[in-house]
Amino acid sequence: MSGPDWRRCGHVGTEIDDETGEVVLERQPVSGPPAWATAPAGGAAGCPPAPAPVPAPAPERAGLAFDARGCRYRGVPERGQVQRVPWPDRQPPVDLLEGPAQVAAAPPGRGRFVASGADPRRPLRAWALAADHDDHLFVLDGGTGTVAVLDLADGHLLRTVVLDRLPADLAAGADGTVLVLTGSREAPMAHLDAIGAPVGRPLPPGALAGIPPGARPSRLAVAPDGTPWLLLRQGADAWIVSLGAPRPAPLRVPGGTELEIDGAGRVVVAGPPGGDLVTWAAGRDALIPGIPLRARGYDGRGLVRTPDGRIGFSTGTGFRAAVRERVRYACEGTVDTAALDSRSYRQQWGRVFVEACMPPGTQLAVAAAGGDDVPDGAALAQAPLCRLHRRETGREVPWSPLPPGDRYAVYEAPVRAEPGRFLRLRLRLAGAGATTPRIRALRAEFPATGLVERLPRAYRTDPGAADFLRRYLALVDGQLGDLESRAVHRDLLLDPWGAPTELLSWLGSLVGLSLDARWPERARRTLLAEAVALFRRRGTPAGLRRVLEIYLGAPVVVLEAFRLRAATAALGGRDGSPAVVGTALRVGGGVEPGDGDPFRSSAHRFTVLLTREVDDAELAVVRDLLDVARPAHTLVEVCTVGQGMRAGIGLHVEISTVVGPGSGVTPVRVGGELAADSVLGRGRAGLRIGVGHAGGGAVVDG
Repeated sequence: MSGPDWRRCGHVGTEIDDETGEVVLERQPVSGPPAWATAPAGGAAGCPPAPAPVPAPAPERAGLAFDARGCRYRGVPERGQVQRVPWPDRQPPVDLLEGPAQVAAAPPGRGRFVASGADPRRPLRAWALAADHDDHLFVLDGGTGTVAVLDLADGHLLRTVVLDRLPADLAAGADGTVLVLTGSREAPMAHLDAIGAPVGRPLPPGALAGIPPGARPSRLAVAPDGTPWLLLRQGADAWIVSLGAPRPAPLRVPGGTELEIDGAGRVVVAGPPGGDLVTWAAGRDALIPGIPLRARGYDGRGLVRTPDGRIGFSTGTGFRAAVRERVRYACEGTVDTAALDSRSYRQQWGRVFVEACMPPGTQLAVAAAGGDDVPDGAALAQAPLCRLHRRETGREVPWSPLPPGDRYAVYEAPVRAEPGRFLRLRLRLAGAGATTPRIRALRAEFPATGLVERLPRAYRTDPGAADFLRRYLALVDGQLGDLESRAVHRDLLLDPWGAPTELLSWLGSLVGLSLDARWPERARRTLLAEAVALFRRRGTPAGLRRVLEIYLGAPVVVLEAFRLRAATAALGGRDGSPAVVGTALRVGGGVEPGDGDPFRSSAHRFTVLLTREVDDAELAVVRDLLDVARPAHTLVEVCTVGQGMRAGIGLHVEISTVVGPGSGVTPVRVGGELAADSVLGRGRAGLRIGVGHAGGGAVVDG
């Protein structure tokens, strides 16, 4: 059992860590939920909610957003400005919008963003921001109810979008577009891109069931998996709604004002300024309360998900990330597993294995109940608890050690239960409050590898004596069983995909292959799996190409120099002095005066073209590999994508052309160092045959 299996278990005083999926003791916040989130709950669905305290007037909204490169953007409505701030905040903010004086003085097309296409003197009140995947920033103007699209690469206002309904919020969608939220319950969302018209997105049937008709959409957030979430408000009350599938029931949050989803998929809601944040984990049927987040100095102007998955907010002194509230753990708790099925009646179960992290002062015990019918809770409650022993040899799975540096260990205990098809286990966790055991996985062994069955039958006639003898021999029985299992499954050592990492070099020596420790583990395993086929093609272009592709994980072109010779034909000729017909046909096969020696320029030479960027360490591995794998009498040259290609020099039609991404040009941030390969600006669409023409933006490099 591991991961999602723990959710099918019964938990008393325990819970599942929503970040790691492990079983821990129940967490209890030290200071409890914030005061604004503890208002009395409302009535039943469809009934008027209970009155909630009226919060103080919230400050004017100010948008927050991150683009695909990790730069942060924030709105400053009081100055009619949008600012760009590198993340983390190591540089001062940069204003994106020009003031009226600067706009009037700037040359046409050379100024910065203009606040509005019609009137540059009118300020842009940036209530909400969202960035798409193509360097466009969408700004919700709270003053006019329009959406301005700013081109971040070119530095100009692309257009202003007027929607049929007044927009309320913006959020970046998972498909690269931007979602616009309106105040309409019938059609609250629309997709919007940089150049197209808004496209409405209908709500799933019954999405707003149980929410009062007067509640209107107020905030929009998109989870990392692309699921939209809405926050609807009516007065001081708020409701959270998911638009994904499966969809948990809507949740009432008195006093909620802002909504965001963190990198782990947790729902985060903020209240009035100065308060902390409340969180929920999204279950299949309901939202599960989580640990509150401390938001010291929160100014009430909005939340944003940071590139590392945390929740960020602005304060009076700058930008901060919320941190989890300090917690204490319950001192004791249990988790009851679902019935484990062996599919064999009167099955004798062997041992139980638990992968757990046990800090000092914590304890872990196990109880078991078995039978041909599924044991009930009463039988499990009456079963005796047994302490678990830490295995010095790691996992019991043959040839499957724990990863180096893993803080988890494997604990085992014999299953003390009646033989039967089904088995249920109860794990008891205990701690001192400050720490908790963490359980990652659980495994049960069947059938038991018992030495008792190998003894004369007289030793098993008395059930009590047989049970005592089985427990007495359990220690040596388990060790012998592990040795036998490793011997039975020793064929795994010869499988490139099943052998332990530390045995890969030994496995390569069996076939005369020396593995380079600088290679990634997956590449080494692939090389071992294809070693026999590669030996047949050793020294050939196809063999070199495949070995390099295994290491780099990208296509490689091996270009032999003789393929670049001029297309000539030689007919007859005995005296060595050629006769030339036209400009391409040579009769006699001699060498013209002034021509280079074709043997020196073409024979036994080849070039390796790498189709992705490589660093110095990877390039060193490639050169060492070519020194070993190429024929000894050949000469090789390595060309990378970063060096660029020109027609006739590295780029040859139908020989060394590769269809793929661009040339690896990366942008340079202000404040960074300019190198020889640095490019300022953004790449434009390339020249296409039959469409583009020289002189219209095309540059010929001689």
